[in-house]
Amino acid sequence: MPETAEFLLELGGEEMPAPWLAGLTAQLRDRFSEAASRERLFPGDVLAFSTPRRFVLRAQVKRRQDDREESVFGPALKVAKDAAGAWSAAAVGFARKNGVLPDALGEGAKDPARPTEKHLLFVKKVAGREAGEVVVGLLPALLRGLAFPKRMSWDAWLDDGKGAFPFGRPIRWIVALLGGQVLPFDIHELVAGGKGPVIVRAGDVTFGHRFLPRESAHEPIRVTGFADLEGKLAAACVVLRGEERRRTIESALRAVGPVEDDHGLVDEWQDLVEHPAVVVGEVPSEFRSLPREVLETVLVHHQKYVPLLESGSVVRFAALTNSDGKAAEPIVRNMERVVVARLRDAAFFWKEDRKRPLADRVADLGGVTFHQGLGSYLDKTNRMVALVEAVGRDTVLAGEALESARQAARLAKADLTTAMVREFPELQGVMGGLYLEAEKNTAPEVAAAVRWHYHPISVEPGALPAGKIAPSALPAFAVVSLVDKLDTLAGYFGLELEPTGSSDPFGLRRAGQGLLRVLLDFWPAGAKVPSLSALLPSAVLAHGASLKRPAEETVGSLKLFLLGRLEYLLEARGYPAEEVAAVVHTDEADALGDVRDCLARLEALHQGRARAREDFEQLAVAFKRAKNILTRRRAPEPSSPRSSSTTRSGSSLPRSRTLRLER
Repeated sequence: MPETAEFLLELGGEEMPAPWLAGLTAQLRDRFSEAASRERLFPGDVLAFSTPRRFVLRAQVKRRQDDREESVFGPALKVAKDAAGAWSAAAVGFARKNGVLPDALGEGAKDPARPTEKHLLFVKKVAGREAGEVVVGLLPALLRGLAFPKRMSWDAWLDDGKGAFPFGRPIRWIVALLGGQVLPFDIHELVAGGKGPVIVRAGDVTFGHRFLPRESAHEPIRVTGFADLEGKLAAACVVLRGEERRRTIESALRAVGPVEDDHGLVDEWQDLVEHPAVVVGEVPSEFRSLPREVLETVLVHHQKYVPLLESGSVVRFAALTNSDGKAAEPIVRNMERVVVARLRDAAFFWKEDRKRPLADRVADLGGVTFHQGLGSYLDKTNRMVALVEAVGRDTVLAGEALESARQAARLAKADLTTAMVREFPELQGVMGGLYLEAEKNTAPEVAAAVRWHYHPISVEPGALPAGKIAPSALPAFAVVSLVDKLDTLAGYFGLELEPTGSSDPFGLRRAGQGLLRVLLDFWPAGAKVPSLSALLPSAVLAHGASLKRPAEETVGSLKLFLLGRLEYLLEARGYPAEEVAAVVHTDEADALGDVRDCLARLEALHQGRARAREDFEQLAVAFKRAKNILTRRRAPEPSSPRSSSTTRSGSSLPRSRTLRLER
């Protein structure tokens, strides 16, 4: 008989959301590997797969745990015998507990760090258990340990001492086999808070596609192992492996026409269905004149369809179905009806919104709340315009560039009052730029700044709007994007709503990173970079008496926050954490005063350290010695505990140390 056996687990039930599957599949694989290794089953070839209706785990495990010896230490030798050499009560009790006579005990060092301190020792022989018994004991913790984004109560109960068993979706069947033999495992109904009758019992029966094949859907399928399961599921129209579903989808998309951008939908599609089939619908010609961004929002964000382009225009769309493709015609016809209804609304909003110039809508922002404690979007607009002036004074921005930034700041939020953005909020900012372009009397620089001012969002240097903004429009975009995020951060921090732990409901970390990226990646070449240290007080004071905390405290908190975001941003670009800390937290230069200078110093440090690492380390040691000598010479005079953090001259600790403590 081989030493290993195949363990197969399938959890089948109601459909899981597609974004959950990848993470949960990895969790199932990793958690089982860890638990089985801990129990000395030495799992190998551990594989996990998922579809919307099932999770499948397959692994080779030892059929039986190895026998082992376990060292049990008792009392120290110095107390094990009395003065006459007789065994003490402690020694006798330890021997009795382990079922031997005291003379049968050995001795050993309980603490390897103290080898001379000997204790009584009993070597306990522990027999290994059968793998089936071990695995059944692991299953409750394995299932409870899966971290779902949301759990639901489905009135289930597990006999593991913990009772109620919530899960991501209700489980309808379980396949649990070890070497082809069914493992006993039950899920009970939760009745009055306690154990009820069995509602799911592990077996060797699975189920295929919910509707296919039409002549045999819903019929139980008996399996003997993983290979048998995968083959029979394929015959029952279930493609178990996600990468295989993806290849099928990509091949179908290539067949229906070139796809310029799938908008990330293929990643989602592969986990949406068990039997993928791609169908194609038409966009009626009457809607093809709508802005491409509107068409793509309707198709991608609302319907999860991939736009298909011809000569730069969206003329068709590709959609995913969980079918064999035989009923494609009626399916596509119904899809087109939904798309047409959405596009008819969009066409109406596009026509109606353009009857009023965007500038006329600025006053309407007074009726749109930005935040209960921070006023309306009109208040925010006025603060943004004032901050544009502050940026102009700090950077000597003047002339047409300053005027374009001023106009863009005034118009940036106006599209929030349009019907199109109320219906399609994903288009805020974008629609403002499109309406300004359609008016024909607005400078392209202003339209571009309005369109992109919510960006950048991602931390990668090449992420949007990289490559999308003409050099002539960069000054206006950079200024408006900067002041928008600066005002938001100042307001929320002033209301004591800064991020805590993993909680960031207002997206302030993203705003901080975007603000820094504007200065690092999008500020016009050769132009003076504004000092955030100088702008933060202006941004905070612009909120007036609406803030809860003092202005000075708010500014200090914001500086620490932005320094942390700057560290994260630079480390995300591949710089070692110690190099980033050395440049960001220094007394000689204000990192927020000129973030581009900070990046340049970091790059110089990184290159110098990489070119001559040994010389650099020797230089660092010499510098540290000199610093220690100077520190001893300036040692502070004895002082009371209240003033122990000050030097002889009364100055505070170096700023770098202060920042580290507060962070």
